[in-house]
Amino acid sequence: MSLQFVFGNSGSGKSDYLYQSILEEAEREPEKNFLLLVPEQFTMQTQRELVQRQRNHAIMNVDVLSFVRLAYRVFDDLGMQDLVILEETGKNLVLRKVAELKKKELSVLGGNLNKMGYIGEIKSLISEMAQYNITPEDLGAFLGEQDVGDTLRCKMQDILTMYEGFREYIDGKYITAEEILTLLCEVAEESELIRDSVIVFDEFTGFTPIQNRLLRVMLPLADRVIVSLSMDIREDFYHSRGVHELFSMSKETVQTLLKIAADAGCEVLSPVIMEPGEHRRYENAPELFFMEQNLFRPMYQKWRKPVNDISITSLKDPRQELSFVAREIVRLVRTKGCRYRDFAVVTGDVPQYANYVPETFAQYGIPFFIDQTRNILFHPFIEFIRAALEVVEFDFSYQSVFRFLRSGLAGRLLTENRTERAVDEDGAGAKARGGVNDEDSAKAKAGADEDGVGAWADDEDVIDRLENYVLAKGIRGRKRWSEKWTSVMKRDARYPEAAQEEMALLNRARERIVLAFEPLCELFSGKKYTVAEQTYGLYEFITALDIEAQLREKQFLLEQAEETEYNGVRRNQTRAQEYGQIYKIVMDLFDKVTSLLGEEQMSIREYTDILDAGFSAAKVGMIPPGNDRVTVGDIERTRLNHIRILFFVGVNDGIVPKAGSTGSIISQFEREKMAEHHLMLAPGAREKVFIQKFYLYLNLTKPSDGLYVTYSRVSPEGKALRRSYLIGTLCNMFPELKIREPEEETEASAILTPESGIDYLLEGLWTEQKSHTWEALAKWYLSDETYHAKALRLLAASFYRYSGEPIGKEVARALYGTELENSVTRLEQFAECAFAHYMTYGLGLSQRELQEFAGVDMGNIYHDALWHFAERIRRSSYTWYDLPEQTREAWIEESMNDAIAGCANVGAFDEAKNRYLLSRMKDTIRRTVWALTIQVQKGRFTPSDFEVSFSQADHLEAIRFQLTEEEKMRLRGRIDRVDTCETDDKVYVKIIDYKSGNTTFSLLNLYHGLQLQLVVYMNAALELEAKKHPGKQAVPAGMFYYHIEDPMVDGSGTESEEEIRQTVLEELKPNGLVNDDPEIYGAMDTELSGSSAVIPVALKADGSLKATSKTASTEEFGTMSDYVKETVTKAGRRILGGDVAAAPYELDGRSGCDYCPYHMVCGFDARIPGFSYRKLEKPDGAEAILAKMRETQNEEKRQ
Repeated sequence: MSLQFVFGNSGSGKSDYLYQSILEEAEREPEKNFLLLVPEQFTMQTQRELVQRQRNHAIMNVDVLSFVRLAYRVFDDLGMQDLVILEETGKNLVLRKVAELKKKELSVLGGNLNKMGYIGEIKSLISEMAQYNITPEDLGAFLGEQDVGDTLRCKMQDILTMYEGFREYIDGKYITAEEILTLLCEVAEESELIRDSVIVFDEFTGFTPIQNRLLRVMLPLADRVIVSLSMDIREDFYHSRGVHELFSMSKETVQTLLKIAADAGCEVLSPVIMEPGEHRRYENAPELFFMEQNLFRPMYQKWRKPVNDISITSLKDPRQELSFVAREIVRLVRTKGCRYRDFAVVTGDVPQYANYVPETFAQYGIPFFIDQTRNILFHPFIEFIRAALEVVEFDFSYQSVFRFLRSGLAGRLLTENRTERAVDEDGAGAKARGGVNDEDSAKAKAGADEDGVGAWADDEDVIDRLENYVLAKGIRGRKRWSEKWTSVMKRDARYPEAAQEEMALLNRARERIVLAFEPLCELFSGKKYTVAEQTYGLYEFITALDIEAQLREKQFLLEQAEETEYNGVRRNQTRAQEYGQIYKIVMDLFDKVTSLLGEEQMSIREYTDILDAGFSAAKVGMIPPGNDRVTVGDIERTRLNHIRILFFVGVNDGIVPKAGSTGSIISQFEREKMAEHHLMLAPGAREKVFIQKFYLYLNLTKPSDGLYVTYSRVSPEGKALRRSYLIGTLCNMFPELKIREPEEETEASAILTPESGIDYLLEGLWTEQKSHTWEALAKWYLSDETYHAKALRLLAASFYRYSGEPIGKEVARALYGTELENSVTRLEQFAECAFAHYMTYGLGLSQRELQEFAGVDMGNIYHDALWHFAERIRRSSYTWYDLPEQTREAWIEESMNDAIAGCANVGAFDEAKNRYLLSRMKDTIRRTVWALTIQVQKGRFTPSDFEVSFSQADHLEAIRFQLTEEEKMRLRGRIDRVDTCETDDKVYVKIIDYKSGNTTFSLLNLYHGLQLQLVVYMNAALELEAKKHPGKQAVPAGMFYYHIEDPMVDGSGTESEEEIRQTVLEELKPNGLVNDDPEIYGAMDTELSGSSAVIPVALKADGSLKATSKTASTEEFGTMSDYVKETVTKAGRRILGGDVAAAPYELDGRSGCDYCPYHMVCGFDARIPGFSYRKLEKPDGAEAILAKMRETQNEEKRQ
């Protein structure tokens, strides 16, 4: 019945002394029990070390335990096997249920309960209170104090509500992990294992209140209790000056244990003091010993000699840090005879650095183990379950169905080569299997084709086709999924037989999905079934799709997938372990849900929240797959023993020290307030800063031969980072220590393995002067059987040059025929980029069809509404000049309704946002008709035709082009509106094209073939009008774009209604070109004086045109007409000549790539030889452009 301490600096051999003493004493006293207690994560490694130390590799009366394992061992010995322990996942489930029951009482916490991980935070806080002996009664007494602020009171009242609700729910049925030690305290006296034993505590930095309570019980029972603590032997072991001291935790532990011993009347033996480790751990590294003696000490000394055992390196980012580490490991293995197990990599941010370890270490052939548990929440199997429940909850929404299908485990439901399932005699079996019979299961297990990829590709293909159809037809809801689909997609309508096969395939897939979900839909409709029944139904859904076999198959494939042939490194080992454990984890969770909540009745939302809470708490533990590998771990959690070289990476501010958590339920101030009332919780933010220093001390002093410290200058996102204060501390202690900034890893020195040389090879491909090193490396890769093909591909890619060669006349004819029928839009796209034209019109590619209200639908509705309105005027006795306002308003409403009824995507108006858009569109049409009416009434031009189509039937010369002797081209199109004004011998023709987008006429774009529409339409309109008015000359009067909009105009607020109307009318003025003949523009605006409100014309005081007027003479209209005809002819010849070059135009900061959907297909990159923009010239002004047009025409005539 005695207590003894073992004190020593880090590296002084405390653990070695204890292990050897225990083994020797255990051998002398075989009847006595020796219990070695270490933190939970250290048990396996400690036991392995003890076994290796023993001569016969067996230990009979020595047990390596943690506190919890000790409790289980005692309970077993006392026959207490009927205890049901509520683990972390179970706590989450119960707390989620309690939150649902008590949500009306939770004034502060209630609003956050659905946040990811929030239940876990509540669980952690309640567990912390239990560990620190704070009961609901203690919390209630605290709330009764007068000086508790209102905010803290409300928050703590919510926590008390959850705490009491949790206790009430589990009372008499379960005990928590925190209560295990409480129960052990109650039964310890009955334990023969503890009585008269020697109990040794090693690797602990301190004890929690509940652990101290257990020590208070065990100390009188045991023969001897030995506690090792890391502490500088120059310190006063028994007096602490405060938390700022490096060894304050150890000193507080000593004080607590001495008080326990005094209260129990136990003898305190003289401590064992281990001498410093210069001749132990640091025998070959005096600088490391010096650092251990001085690090974080208030009066530290400085090492004035050169530094060899410690290095500090500044790297660009975390990826570069790990590349540097990998190169050093390979170098040291080759030059110093190190084993991989001699190295460790630690960081304060394991999740960040663990992302880069597999790829980087595999590149250098380094076997590794990442010491971390992984959350399962985003594993494909969990995604499969959550998505399946979402399908039911959200009634087969698009997002939920395809989240489910693309989980990676649902594809077998759709595989085409499966036979239809057999129906059991009672029909129940079919529902349980969800559409997959035993034969299907067997096929699923086997894979698909002989190469193992066929079926999976088929599954993905069916899912893609399903998704395309669902988006195109706006399939939403279980009702639509349950009905047979008959409407074919636009792209399939041209091929009836193929469309019929496609619809059959889609309907088979649809039926399987609906049938598979029938049992789940029934189980989760309302609250008719218990949680146990719902969970069993979900289990049957999972087994019907043979998920367990699929997971085993994926595990096998990952285990077999060799990522590199060096040192047996496989990057997929971690993922394989996840797949190996995940099914059992989920089944265990289902068992917990059933046992804890089985008789409850829940909605699907509540049930999903419960499962999510369980998934959030569940972790996958990684087991080291072998002994000789580099350990990568956390500065606080990972145990490092017998490490020769330590790499401490990520030594940046915010990681070292760790940034304070901002998401905790209880703030630092609130913790201090509770401490004032003797409710002590775990250390707060201020104490943690000092505690982290202690952990830094322990880690930095672990290596025996060398310490590498690295930090990043920028984050992976490119944000500048600051180095940690630790860098300055080390530099001050070692003045000769210089921070290194090595060259990029593409330098020749980085080539340590074939994989790591690839970067250097790639870098050299872009340089003109190849070094001898690079040439030698390239020759090696080309001569090596493993890398030959890869090297050839890289070399071919580096010398690639885009040629832009045509596809050939024969291929072009096969695609287009010998007689082109083109829209003007098609020719304009060809002018932008020949490759984009080829994709659209040659190969017939199109963007995914969507049932959504897009800009093109809005434009079509506007066009149709205006046509319907004009038709009503044409069929009535009214004209544009005398239409009553009331009639106009009524006809606008009717015309809009007619246009909407004819819209292909009329179903899109079922959505609320589109219904609002519809009301805005009606306002816009009202404004448009108002403006168009005034524009007509201000002149003598009368609308004569609307939606004038021209095509092959019209036999117009303006749209027929003879390209070669064998090849022809016809244009087709539709002129929105043609206005005419007749004189005795002439008919003046004005055309208007309605645009819902903001299109502006540009003579420069016309010159380059980018805007041909108005001139082509004018040519067709002039020929049509000439035929309709024989004997009269058809003269171009103007061509315009009218922007359909309901503009907002600026004003001071003092304008009259008439002034506002005039401003709006000015905004809605058409843009384009007007004939400069005064008779013509005077006929368009009979009230013209100054600036016209209806055409882009303004007059000077003398009646002449202002320079701002957009006008052209009849001759210039003719020049444009002839030029466009020649441009169209050239384009047609180039199309049939097979021009498919990816050479987009570039003009005024715009290019053919700006809105092109094919930029991911063409591979256009101006940096690659052969690719370049066609930089279009920009003549200065309209006169220069027209002169260029005439010059081009004269050249053509000369040829």
